[in-house]
Amino acid sequence: MGTLGKITIFIGLLSVLFGYITHRPIPADIPDQWKFQILVDILSAAETVADVTDWLGYQNRWWFYPGNLDIALPVGLPPDITVEYVELAGINTVIITPKAFKSRTSPGPALVFYHGGGWVFGSLRTYMEILAMAAEETGFVVISPEYRRAPQFPFPIPYEDCLNVTLNFMKISEKFNVDPNKLVLIGDSAGGNLAMSITVTLIEMNKEDPTLPLPAMTTLIYPVLQMINFRLPSYQQNLQFLFPKLVAPKFWLAYIGYNDKLDLSHIIAENGHVNYKNETVQSFKALVNADLVPERYKSRGYNNTMATFTEDEKAMLTDEVFSHFERHYLDVRVAPLMASDEILAKMPRTHILVCEYDTLRDDGVLLFERLKKLNKDVTFQHLPDTLHGSVSLGAVFKGSHYGQQNRDLFKVVRDNF
Repeated sequence: MGTLGKITIFIGLLSVLFGYITHRPIPADIPDQWKFQILVDILSAAETVADVTDWLGYQNRWWFYPGNLDIALPVGLPPDITVEYVELAGINTVIITPKAFKSRTSPGPALVFYHGGGWVFGSLRTYMEILAMAAEETGFVVISPEYRRAPQFPFPIPYEDCLNVTLNFMKISEKFNVDPNKLVLIGDSAGGNLAMSITVTLIEMNKEDPTLPLPAMTTLIYPVLQMINFRLPSYQQNLQFLFPKLVAPKFWLAYIGYNDKLDLSHIIAENGHVNYKNETVQSFKALVNADLVPERYKSRGYNNTMATFTEDEKAMLTDEVFSHFERHYLDVRVAPLMASDEILAKMPRTHILVCEYDTLRDDGVLLFERLKKLNKDVTFQHLPDTLHGSVSLGAVFKGSHYGQQNRDLFKVVRDNF
């Protein structure tokens, strides 16, 4: 056997070993198993590379995640939409218009879609098929900003980029035959966080300026809404799927400007970052108590026993660190589930989608329960056999189970107008 053949075999064996190491099993009742397994293993591989990057001492562990590599992806777009890029508030923004929308004689609705990716990955390129499907299924204009991402641009930059693009679009919406009073703010995962945060901000701004249009609807797709309780039932039940235990805390650390303190991720996962001595913190923590999660979501059981910390770990929690966390986990622009009932009582029509096998499930559940108690117009789409990220799969595999879930989601939005 020649040298080239030996190298080929060696690379092949390494690839098999890497695939074995990064493989993460998914629940047996997940439909279209192989489709979801590929997505899970891609993200698992990205996190494995991130761990190696950390070990080597490089600064940006997120470089291998989807949307961060400069790779041109094949995208299949339907023929009945047009795609254009404009700069709004200094941010590159895509505007997708169904051809039928252009024939409207009066201004119509638009979706402002904030993409997910833990604030550290994802892009317009990786989300183009989702955005196109949203336009195709609703018949509405869809706009989406290429907001700057952490860790290079931590909070408040991603939030401010999205807010400023939204405000800018409101001012010029007539140019695209869009009614600024018919906007739907929508996002998935970290994008759901941005959609909810911006909704809350617009409600607060409207108190000062009643002429400012408010969203007609907010649609949250498996949103991340709080960073004060990482021991909710959904976190404890689903840590073996998709993202390992410490990944969500690392997303948060990158977002709040602590990408150089990723060693704190274990402490956050056990809620050690919360200053229980502060009475104000205690009152806010009550908003995300596991007792508020309906019993039907606890049927798979969960472990609510907190871990203990070593003296070295405790030493990492200085007064400055506690203060930094507190400023962020109580800030509604970061953690919109901390919004007051007074603010939530002014929420527009709201639709929330969650997945059963998702650590973020209970964030959406808790918001839904609060809005119900406030007698708000809110609907809930619980996907019992689905993992986080299903909307991405549904946009690629339109004929799959997940494609139908997407159509059901966008039908709720379309039927609101």
